[in-house]
Amino acid sequence: MLAEFEALAAAVPPDAGAHAYRQAIVNDNVLHKATAANREKTFKFLRRLYALDPATCLFRELRRLHRFAACDSRLLVGLLAMAREPILRECLGSVLAVPIGESIGRQHFEDWMRRHAPGQYSESMFVSFSHNLYGSFHQFGYLGESVGSARSRIHPKVGIASTTYAAFLDWLHGMSGVSLLQGPYSRALDVGTDEHIAVLTAAGRQGLLRAAYSGGVLDLAFPGFLKPDEARLTA
Repeated sequence: MLAEFEALAAAVPPDAGAHAYRQAIVNDNVLHKATAANREKTFKFLRRLYALDPATCLFRELRRLHRFAACDSRLLVGLLAMAREPILRECLGSVLAVPIGESIGRQHFEDWMRRHAPGQYSESMFVSFSHNLYGSFHQFGYLGESVGSARSRIHPKVGIASTTYAAFLDWLHGMSGVSLLQGPYSRALDVGTDEHIAVLTAAGRQGLLRAAYSGGVLDLAFPGFLKPDEARLTA
């Protein structure tokens, strides 16, 4: 539901409280749903996937960084979805393992789900999961336009917003320095080390975070990202 999220972000100010998102979707119908039931269902789904609450640091910092996403808003929002939805996060590795330019079809995702959760779902659910995963990774920017029944594996569009956010997510999980570049969210950017460091330092120059790299040492800091009552998951 990436298009719905982008429309919602355009309609609700970045500093708005949680109530404003429900107001926009359910009362104001900014997403143009046909019925009240559809509006309520959409709100609940978006809230589960993206939080829609600035009290949640993952959502709050995404909204703050979103205005810096010139070309990478799809990946930025995808990172939040992966942070909150384990199946998306766990499936990412199977997508990154496919070489750039090779084709990926829906069957790739069905096969992955069957290996990931053997015997846990009905046949119809495995098919449903595969359709949803296929569509999600296309929306996030890992799959190109459809050619027949498949799509080509492509690099997602990366920018200072998505790179900062990925580093923040890995930093939250206790990573730091050059090793942070191998964290699950930083690897999701699908870029080489030199490009990765270049974008991080560019983000630092823009004031999105503190970043310095010299002599193979990467120093990152995220001043203001967490409130006084918030903490990293591990030290």
